[in-house]
Amino acid sequence: MERENGEGRQPEIIASTYEIIGKIGAGGGGNVFLANHLRLGKKVVLKADKRKITTRPELLRREVDILKELNHPYIPGVYDFFVEDETVYTAMDYIEGESLDKPLKRGERFSQPQVVKWAIQLLEALSYLHSPTHGDPPRGFVHSDIKPANLMRTRDGDICLIDFNIALALGEENVIGCSAVYASPEHYGLDFSSSGEAVRGGGEGLIPETEVESGEETEVSLERTLAEPISAPGSSGMSGGSSGSFSSSKKVIVPDVRSDIYSTGATLYHLLSGRRPSRNARQVKPLSKEEFSPLIVDIITKAMNPNPDLRYQTADAMLYDFTHLHQRDPRLKRLKRVRAGVSALFLCGILAGTASTFTGLKRMQTEENWLKLAEYSANALETGDLDLAVSYAMQALPEKRSFLDPPYTAEAQGALAEALGVYDLADGFKTYQTVELPSAPLYMAISPDGTSGSCIYSGHLAIFDTASGDIRADLPADASALSEVQYLDKETVIYAGEGGITAYDIAGEQQLWQGEAATAIRISGDGKTAAGVYRDGSQALVYDTESGNLLHTVDFGEKRQSAAVNDSFANPGDNLLALNADGSLLAASFADGSLQVYDLENPDGDLVIFDETSGYTHFEGGFYQQYLAFSASGPSGSVFAVIDTEQMVQTGGFESQSPFSVQTDETGIYVQTENLLVQIHPVTGEQMPLVTMTDPILRYARSSRHTLAAAEGKLLFFDSHAQQIEEYETDDAVDFAQLAGDMALTGSRDAPVIRILQYESHPDTEVFAYDPDTVHDEARVSADGNTVMLFSYDRFYVYRTSDGSLIQEAEIPDAQQVYDQQFIRKDNTSWLEVIYNDGLVRCYSAADGSLEREEQRSRPDPELYEEFYTDGLRFASPLHGAPVVYDIQTGKELRQLEEDAYLTYVTQAGEYIVVQYVTADGYCYGQLLDSRCQVLADLPYLCDVIGDRLIFDYPTGNLRETRIYSRASLMDLAQK
Repeated sequence: MERENGEGRQPEIIASTYEIIGKIGAGGGGNVFLANHLRLGKKVVLKADKRKITTRPELLRREVDILKELNHPYIPGVYDFFVEDETVYTAMDYIEGESLDKPLKRGERFSQPQVVKWAIQLLEALSYLHSPTHGDPPRGFVHSDIKPANLMRTRDGDICLIDFNIALALGEENVIGCSAVYASPEHYGLDFSSSGEAVRGGGEGLIPETEVESGEETEVSLERTLAEPISAPGSSGMSGGSSGSFSSSKKVIVPDVRSDIYSTGATLYHLLSGRRPSRNARQVKPLSKEEFSPLIVDIITKAMNPNPDLRYQTADAMLYDFTHLHQRDPRLKRLKRVRAGVSALFLCGILAGTASTFTGLKRMQTEENWLKLAEYSANALETGDLDLAVSYAMQALPEKRSFLDPPYTAEAQGALAEALGVYDLADGFKTYQTVELPSAPLYMAISPDGTSGSCIYSGHLAIFDTASGDIRADLPADASALSEVQYLDKETVIYAGEGGITAYDIAGEQQLWQGEAATAIRISGDGKTAAGVYRDGSQALVYDTESGNLLHTVDFGEKRQSAAVNDSFANPGDNLLALNADGSLLAASFADGSLQVYDLENPDGDLVIFDETSGYTHFEGGFYQQYLAFSASGPSGSVFAVIDTEQMVQTGGFESQSPFSVQTDETGIYVQTENLLVQIHPVTGEQMPLVTMTDPILRYARSSRHTLAAAEGKLLFFDSHAQQIEEYETDDAVDFAQLAGDMALTGSRDAPVIRILQYESHPDTEVFAYDPDTVHDEARVSADGNTVMLFSYDRFYVYRTSDGSLIQEAEIPDAQQVYDQQFIRKDNTSWLEVIYNDGLVRCYSAADGSLEREEQRSRPDPELYEEFYTDGLRFASPLHGAPVVYDIQTGKELRQLEEDAYLTYVTQAGEYIVVQYVTADGYCYGQLLDSRCQVLADLPYLCDVIGDRLIFDYPTGNLRETRIYSRASLMDLAQK
């Protein structure tokens, strides 16, 4: 959607915030656009409605606030609601996917299990929407327009219920739309209830004779009043009631939850059969019980009963029938009867064969349950709930088992090992736990020592303990999404309180002082002063942090900091506001593009860095010593600069078309652009790399020892040497990142969850430490444990384990002709065999690196085909394709192993087998297998196996070891 101007075509901007990308839909009263939130860089759906809203503004605002509080996985979030040029706009989550009407129009058919899954998700959303828990006083809402076009199929195959007309159904004379064939009779002013007259008056003329079989859905506009809470089932709130005679004319309607039930049934009817139901509710032909499950047909038929009294009365009731289909299935009932009979026969010893069948079924059910528990354990671990992950895994490994139970599953043992982390010895940040919030975070901070975190969310401040995840305080905050919180020290926060800027003692659980209203808050480096600005207010107020006394009032004159017209969506972070170390200087940027430093002790010392002609719209930065470091970005590019506020001169800076992000603290100045993050010297400009990535950095945080960087779908940690030490995949965007001490916090504007990660170290498992810059492919420990050899195809290093000293560094001659390398341990000696393409073998001592011998063997297989043997098994490993395991006695193929990596070693370790792989990019890892070659544990960075000891070689330059844990030892560890 574009408009012409004198210089060409320009994208349309709504409310100075939303850039229209394109039109993606149209409804009865307006259009739907895909838009980009300019400050956040976030795609949203912008629904434009030109119909008149007559609700009083204060009532409308209250209802819209309720709408924005809705939070359900199958309902998109609503962020903003505003009026511009007599058009009402609603900004909502952009759900990436496809509405279900499109595949239906293509002739696509959905399987019965798929439709049941979507039915459950839809009914869960309706149950939440209908529940009288929203707002004050609490109430529920009807959707009023459920149809395939309003169900989005996400990339994960789930559905999301979109386009609910709550915000547009609040006026006394409001107009909404409903869709033919999916709308209930009540939508057309017809009452087929048990007490209604319409039930005796026929039912023709429900909607105009517009043919709907063409493939397009017909929208019918109806006047509607919905300023009251939704009616309870069977109440007089149903349109029509029992008064008057039947008439096919439209009436003022108040659909209740049962109207949504009808639309749900009609939608499922279409999804299951591929056919639309009749537009006349009394002429709907039931689905075939021969083609579809009779139970599902009965559920849909009941939901679409013309008489609302005979439908499901709640979404919960319909949901119950869908979630208990298997228990009502006649086949299952017959199976239960068979089992009862089989049990009796078994007890009598009559039919042993039938008893075996029963035992097999029981084992299958138990094994399936254990597999599900193992999956639940993995999911809990991914969310950071370690206790729950261990609990699920232990349920899949019950101590008491009957003869009917199957053998323990490898998946359950693997889940327990993963939950306990017994094979993860790397130093790094591990998912520790999560904090659940009532709604998504808007701002986040962490205490200087990392022991607590604070989060602003929808008019509240939550302070939580990072060790336990418990919320220590939930305090009223200013309702603006621009509200912030800062730590004064580890036990005191200063935040945007409901009544004004507030200092709060966490340990004492008491308010210390309160000032005037403020959303943006900054604290001086010495912690003695705090400055606050309220939204786009005309002044900054500076307080003494100990007493709360007002020290300075900084008058901005006509200037204002940047603030969205509607500030309930998110904090775009466009403003620079900073106090220097002793609180004598205040730097502030403004919406007109200017940037100024105010001298709080001497007004004549104010410094104007940019005026209103700069064209910049986004500012970041702060003070380091006497230096102000900042970035300014706008349509023409971005600049970074350092100003010496004592000498009043610029000491450095540079320009770029890519935006700069700047952070400062008492340790230095940190600048990020694209995929680089550096610490920069304020005078010399010398840069020390902290993060170098292949992907653009979207968010970062740092401490004295580590740096956290978020990219698209990734969360990465780096040590002080810019070495990556950890990487996680993330489903949600990382909008907030905090790091202090051994704790890290991340959060997303799309999820009401804060993720806590804790740094873990395992020095007790250390075998050897070396310079991580030492390039090598493999690492091995000698048989006597006295040395470590690091080697690659062209060189090797031999180190003494007792003191870490380098014994020998040597180049391997004729490296380009090397075919393979094998580290051999025999008795108490060890050596490295270097095998060449012509069959020459050179053996280097693992004790001192000396060349022990050379010998000529036959030429090796150019295809790199190898075979490995254990007791009873043969592992065939081709260069291309998956390794295959065979039974030696029978020659029968037992299993295929990993196909995306090359198998390098197979080691028998008692009753277990350890296989080692290397990927094309040189990453080494292993797997622990049982005697049937089922995977019991993944072993990242595994480099060596000695007896029952596993050796890991981590990129940080650490060789660490642990023993192989049996199932019993894992269970003992979990119980402890």
